[in-house]
Amino acid sequence: MTAQTPRLRRTAAQAGALAAALGLALLAGPAQAYPDAKVDAQIRPNFGGLITPPLRSPYRPAPWSKPSHKPQRPHRPPPPGPYPLTGGYLNSLSIDCADPSLGPYPISDALWALADGGVLFIRARGGVCRETVYIDRPVTIIGEGTPAFATGPGSQPARLSAPAGAPCIRLAPGTRGVEIRDLIIESDQGGRSACIEAVDAELALIGSYVRYSGEAAAIFVSGGRLIARQTTIEARTNDAAILADTATLDFSQVRIAADVRGLDITPAAGESRLVQVGVVAEGGALPGSTGITVRGLRSGGGRLVVRNAYVGGWITGLYVDRGAKLELIRSRVRARRGIISDWGEVVVRESAVWGDEYGGYFAGGAPAIEHNRFGGPRGGLVFDSQARPNLSPNYLYAPEGCDPYSQTQGLYCLPLAAAPPLAFAPPETYGQPAYGSQAYGWSHDGYDRGYQADGSPVPVAPPPPPRRGFLGRPAY
Repeated sequence: MTAQTPRLRRTAAQAGALAAALGLALLAGPAQAYPDAKVDAQIRPNFGGLITPPLRSPYRPAPWSKPSHKPQRPHRPPPPGPYPLTGGYLNSLSIDCADPSLGPYPISDALWALADGGVLFIRARGGVCRETVYIDRPVTIIGEGTPAFATGPGSQPARLSAPAGAPCIRLAPGTRGVEIRDLIIESDQGGRSACIEAVDAELALIGSYVRYSGEAAAIFVSGGRLIARQTTIEARTNDAAILADTATLDFSQVRIAADVRGLDITPAAGESRLVQVGVVAEGGALPGSTGITVRGLRSGGGRLVVRNAYVGGWITGLYVDRGAKLELIRSRVRARRGIISDWGEVVVRESAVWGDEYGGYFAGGAPAIEHNRFGGPRGGLVFDSQARPNLSPNYLYAPEGCDPYSQTQGLYCLPLAAAPPLAFAPPETYGQPAYGSQAYGWSHDGYDRGYQADGSPVPVAPPPPPRRGFLGRPAY
């Protein structure tokens, strides 16, 4: 017994050391216990993280309230008659913000004097209108452009600049028919206020320029309708450039440039349209997060139709939330991840989508993928097991090619060298005569003319298998 005691002690010590090693391995997890598992965990795509939706913006404007200052009355009514107590006695009016006699609120005082449907002209003589404009009636505000023969300080267009930490324009709930034309609207120190705030109102921006720097969205609309034509919106903010909550959008020839997010929309019932729109990330060395985020409603949600648009420079080009509805037609997308759909109703038709990781990922539902071109270093499309895609002929361009005998019906893999030269071209090389003359934006074609030039994808028959001769040797 005494001779076996040291042996038993050594055996117990060895068993304890082995148990401790196994315990450390189990605590470390399989990725550290097995090198193959560690490598596999590093290279496997985290699709669960991909469908995590961008957070909803917490921004909401303050309740509507009229300005506290008493309107001045420098604009006399037509004779005879005194000033009406409630204003609204002129059909048109022209003001010059460089005129000190108009006081500190020239636009608001002029709007008080205008009747419903009136027109306000803002002269361009070097004066900047520095105020928050409150609008509670249907009016049209027109800014004067740069005078052709003016030089010096008076050679700039009409401009509205908000005070620090305050919005540029606020629309009263229920206001209809507000139209702003040819006006530069800017907020360099927006703070926690959006530049334009509209709740259950109708607003149209025509030929205008919105420049914003702050912590909120450049344009916030909740309910109502927002129309934009030939307008540029630039936002330096961590929020979305345009935040539309249950609203209807009608954009044509609009350029949206943002640092983090471009457009975050929950479409109202019916159809919202983005036609020939450029949504571009301009974050410098850092890519933007999401170009277009489409959110859904449990009932009564609308559809967003994106046609002839360009979305580029983002980590995720388009994100479609659960229950949201999106139609992407003849558009170009260039991003790290082209399209991500979390059980949304998605139609992608006749478009060119480039994804550094993949062109599209669909978690479920029945997406319609018809006559598109997808490209990227790692292939084109990823469908989850619960997705039931409806596929028409689509081309998938891969730099390393693919096996022609393992093609899914409706998806045809081709070498990247066979892709049209400009379908996936970066913006700086996009100015070719076949497609347009600008790098991006609304001043040229998105992919409408490009699709006509490149043609529609058609089914591609795989090459016949090699013939086998006697004893299984290839026959030549």
